[in-house]
Amino acid sequence: MTVPSGRFVILKRVSTQKQGADGLGISAQQRDIELFLQQRPDAKVVREFIEVESGGKELHERPVLQEAIELCKKTNSTLLVAKLSRLTRDAAFALTLMKDNSIQFCVASMPSADNFQLGIYALLNQQEREQVSSRTKAALAAAKARGVKLGNPKNLENWNRTRKQAARKFADQHSNLIWSLRNKGRTLREICEVLNNAGITTAKGGVFHPVQVTRILRRSPNPALADA
Repeated sequence: MTVPSGRFVILKRVSTQKQGADGLGISAQQRDIELFLQQRPDAKVVREFIEVESGGKELHERPVLQEAIELCKKTNSTLLVAKLSRLTRDAAFALTLMKDNSIQFCVASMPSADNFQLGIYALLNQQEREQVSSRTKAALAAAKARGVKLGNPKNLENWNRTRKQAARKFADQHSNLIWSLRNKGRTLREICEVLNNAGITTAKGGVFHPVQVTRILRRSPNPALADA
């Protein structure tokens, strides 16, 4: 396996201008890349590119990627991306890139993979996406055949507001007891045992687990602090 050179050209990609402006997706890519570079103290970043394009486009439709590749060739650098999907979501395109012996690619989340292995991963990832899509379509078709109405609620904002209000109301009903136990030093599991033994159920009628108790504690203030 060819070892990546110590010189890297970094490429980060987002799909929309809004993602680029808001930093959505960029911070996660930056974190992965920084973790990779920390393991290579000899690494030198030649330049960093941020591309705002769909990952399904061809090379001639992605001028930023073209520029990054050309710079890698001129400076004998490795093109570094956080994840393979940030380079491309198209397996055929990925295989074409990986066949270019004049440039080496490196994925921060798969630091040991060479060009050949990355091409195989691209094929496997695309196959998995296609299988998931096929299963989802089949499930939706089966649900529609049973008469299930598909799609989001007409007023999603109101639906979310109602759901949150119901969760807050439920939390308020039991918060005093739960906070009382918590303030006495009881653990989350011990609080669950008290609630379950008392026959108190969750909002959905189930038994309490630590995660449900934690949510109630987060939604309702500690009365001991309010009285202080």
